[in-house]
Amino acid sequence: MFLVRNSKIKKSVKRTFNFGIPAYLSSTGLKTCPNAGACAKGCYALAGAYRFSNVAQAFERRLAATQSDSFIDAMLSDIDKQRAERIRIHDSGDFYNEEYLDRWLKIMRARPHVEFYAYTKMVSLFNRRKNDLPKNFTLIYSFGGTEDKLIDVDKDRHSLVFETVAQLKACGYADASNQDDIALGKNPKIGLVYHGTKNIENTNWGKVPEYKRKAG
Repeated sequence: MFLVRNSKIKKSVKRTFNFGIPAYLSSTGLKTCPNAGACAKGCYALAGAYRFSNVAQAFERRLAATQSDSFIDAMLSDIDKQRAERIRIHDSGDFYNEEYLDRWLKIMRARPHVEFYAYTKMVSLFNRRKNDLPKNFTLIYSFGGTEDKLIDVDKDRHSLVFETVAQLKACGYADASNQDDIALGKNPKIGLVYHGTKNIENTNWGKVPEYKRKAG
């Protein structure tokens, strides 16, 4: 089974599932988040329960599956079995190359009644492929990567990590910290309150404020 449901996703109005692969770097050395930047230090998916051996192994198995020719059929079968209505691609990891993205696009087109969405830092890749994206896919650019300057905060649906809810709301962002359905709402500016295991002062999120000022 590829699709799982974490506590946050279970709060969704629709029957929603996650699909994740290892964050940042796999055990084989594959960089699963090629455009990771400030986010890498303090990433929630590199700490806590994500580091438990059974959890880490499950992510590695899913990554291996994405590299198989059988991935598309296997994923479609799981979608049907789970009666999924909505899928968040990558609660951990990212679209690590174009071939992998193409496999997901085929899955989306094969299940037009299912909603798909993803946070991603692969901005140039999706800017290049924006005319190929199916209608049942919602893309959210995520600040904290190496291509932040390519994100247009006035036009692109995007997310930013904030230290507090008050700061998030003051900048005009919708709070999706506890309910991920908010990420698909009318406000294209998605705010997330930092929830990593490190104190935010010990991460690199402080390198992103210039975009918060621009956005706010």
